[in-house]
Amino acid sequence: MSSVVSRVDEVQRRHAILGFPYAVCKRYGEDHGGWLGSLISYYGFFSLYPLLVVFVTVATWIFGDRPRALQSVLEAMWSKVPFATADLAAEVDEHVVAFQGQAWVLVLSLIVTLWGGIGVVRVLQDTVNTIWGVPRYRRPRFLSKVARGVVIIALLGLGIIGTAVVAGVTLALDLPILAAAITAVANIALAAAIAIAVYRLVIVAPVRRAELLPGAIITGVGAYAITLVSGLYVKHVIARMTGIYGPFASTIGLLAYVSLIVQVFVFGTEVNVVRAQRLWPRAMAPELGPADQRAIELTMRREALADPTAGGST
Repeated sequence: MSSVVSRVDEVQRRHAILGFPYAVCKRYGEDHGGWLGSLISYYGFFSLYPLLVVFVTVATWIFGDRPRALQSVLEAMWSKVPFATADLAAEVDEHVVAFQGQAWVLVLSLIVTLWGGIGVVRVLQDTVNTIWGVPRYRRPRFLSKVARGVVIIALLGLGIIGTAVVAGVTLALDLPILAAAITAVANIALAAAIAIAVYRLVIVAPVRRAELLPGAIITGVGAYAITLVSGLYVKHVIARMTGIYGPFASTIGLLAYVSLIVQVFVFGTEVNVVRAQRLWPRAMAPELGPADQRAIELTMRREALADPTAGGST
């Protein structure tokens, strides 16, 4: 068995088409990528409702005197959440209407709900910096995380509208193949640009934009594909369910939708790190190579609680 592993290891080390994906998967396991993604998904799922309330409220403020524009924005937003039911939309609208009568209650509620959303982004920042090996003492402090979180939520809000409109048009209209391809490319490009902007905001290490591009493209393609598949699933499966099965399927589907997109983002981040830090080819056999040593150093560096060069000698 060891001889077989050694031969396979030798082949994958010589061929990048095998060695690079293996290195990404191995680093994903070393970083506990599944656990980190699940943590973001957990906070994201339970913060989704408050963020929807904030989004609908802000949209109502801005487009209150333009009903058609408001309806278009809200339809775009709900189409981006393919497993959201009509009951959820109605419940959010009821909360927004109830808030509008009392200004101070509205402001206080928005602050609380927005704070929950910022908490998700704070976890996201820690996750990305952990994967990139940023030492703990160099990561953003509390106030910096909050400020970055507000900007990221605004970016995601813009992305929700843009990608939702394009994906909704693709599903709703019988477009020619060329037009459908153009809308897909536009959607992916927008999502990738937002991913790069998010990376630039959260990573507190000198990283070139070119080093962020592969993961951003993976995120854009993955998010678009998951949204399309989710929309088709809702249209052909959940829409036909009645009784208790419809809400149950919607809840599970929404959780799966959030989790899959987050995992794609985490995996794309791993691709960026493996490529930028030259963490491949990795060893299958016990004999470690230079890339394995760099991976070990990266893991050790990110756990540093203080700058080892500070403090001087005694």
